[in-house]
Amino acid sequence: MKAYLTVGEMGRMFGLNVQTLHYYDKIGLFCPQLRNPETGRRRYKFDQVYQLATIRYLRKLGYPLEDVRVYLNSRSPVHTMDLLRERSAALRAQWQELMRIDEAILRKLQFMEEKQEHIFWDGVRRVPFPERRYIPIGSEEILYMKDSFYFYPTIAFYEENLKYFGAYVVGPDMGGEEEELPEESQATLPIPKGDYLVAFHKGSYDEIPQHIAQMRRENADLNLSPLTVTFNIIDQFVENKVDNYITELQIQILEP
Repeated sequence: MKAYLTVGEMGRMFGLNVQTLHYYDKIGLFCPQLRNPETGRRRYKFDQVYQLATIRYLRKLGYPLEDVRVYLNSRSPVHTMDLLRERSAALRAQWQELMRIDEAILRKLQFMEEKQEHIFWDGVRRVPFPERRYIPIGSEEILYMKDSFYFYPTIAFYEENLKYFGAYVVGPDMGGEEEELPEESQATLPIPKGDYLVAFHKGSYDEIPQHIAQMRRENADLNLSPLTVTFNIIDQFVENKVDNYITELQIQILEP
């Protein structure tokens, strides 16, 4: 076995390029034991492979270089076990957050796919719905601070001059089962079952009140709830042009 290794030889042993080893040397993380003062060529003593193996081990566990430096200067079995426990806890937290993000992505895809299958543009239809549920959010002033706005499809409620928001959690197009809610949400509220007048709006949210008013005028013979529920299908998260936003409008038909 060679007593000393060149930068290239050390790099090949670990699958590292020369630039990485030069950088480790520059920041004082892993320095060669010998350096030619005239040529600057580096030579690593063979037993330095154990230190580099430790660095690679920690990097593969996701530790940043500064944490690696601290670890190398203070490692012991007890300290190492504590450090690994902390890293495991951090990775589990990251994994849970990644799973939460993945669930939000899949939820958005499922919602858009299901809703787009039922879009129609030939006026207003009467559609029966079972009970559905949502997370109450409130006014637009607090909307953008709530995680549920980003992790669930957005619904808006229009009632006379009021407008408030929620996050759609469960319904026939979302699997029909309750799911774990974000910590900010203590409970869900129902969207009552029953028959609804349904129409689809394409364009700016600012024009939705006029569309709702038109639906009510054209169906004045029906006993309609004063509340209109809207579902954002194509929204600012997936479409650049406001004119292409698609929103489903629903007004419950009450018993005479």
